[in-house]
Amino acid sequence: MPPKRFRLPKDIPLEEYPKPEVFLEEARRLVEEAQKQGLILRVMGPIALHYHFPDYVEFYRRMERLGERVFTDIDFAAYSKHRSKLVPFFESQGYDFDKDTMMYFGQERHIYFGDKVPMIDVFFDKLDMNHCVDYRGRLELHPLCVSLTDLLLQKMQIVEINDKDLKDAMLLLLAAPIGENDEGCINLRYIATRMSDDWGFYYTTTTNLEKVKTASNGVAVLDADMRTTICQKADAVRAAIEDEPKTWKWKLRAKTGPKKIWYKEVSEIM
Repeated sequence: MPPKRFRLPKDIPLEEYPKPEVFLEEARRLVEEAQKQGLILRVMGPIALHYHFPDYVEFYRRMERLGERVFTDIDFAAYSKHRSKLVPFFESQGYDFDKDTMMYFGQERHIYFGDKVPMIDVFFDKLDMNHCVDYRGRLELHPLCVSLTDLLLQKMQIVEINDKDLKDAMLLLLAAPIGENDEGCINLRYIATRMSDDWGFYYTTTTNLEKVKTASNGVAVLDADMRTTICQKADAVRAAIEDEPKTWKWKLRAKTGPKKIWYKEVSEIM
């Protein structure tokens, strides 16, 4: 049998591309199948926003964030203790992997390819990009997705945040309650604690919160009340971060500020 030809989502003609419903159904199916085998997968990215905010799906699409393909892949978070079991799991579900990619990056991240969905990305224990979003002990907070708190942190850790990620953050701040736990809301206490020991993550996050507020003025589908809600919640997140006592490590790094690079540079695998 000839080897399966892998195609990146952008290389698949639009007329052949899976409908958004296929991604949504497949992500849910894989989480549930994994659960039956004692494995934990939780959805990240825009698919997670669809699950968290079903009443906002049409509005989200009118934000002009998703593009004509809507989804390009399914992003999962998983625990590293299940790493060795995920290859046979995904193979049993009809997915394959590139051996070179697995050899170089397989300890931190798996990439799978299939016919139903072109690409699946699995991150182990953390999303370690410009800054680290740690999932250890947190994937059980929601039965399908990473928590609302972690979804917001995923956006806030991006140093060169783009229009799509800003709009994702806007939707989170618009639709999600804020509070001091992870029970269906953005956990201000967790975010503030996370920032209190890491000046770099603090600086990127507080900078991005201001960018979200500014960018909301340019999103036509947002009305004045929605913009006010987004800005008020962004300010509430910022206030919780500022009010949290900082560690000596934070204070020491703050003296240097952005004159020295404060984040990890990353490059895309593919």
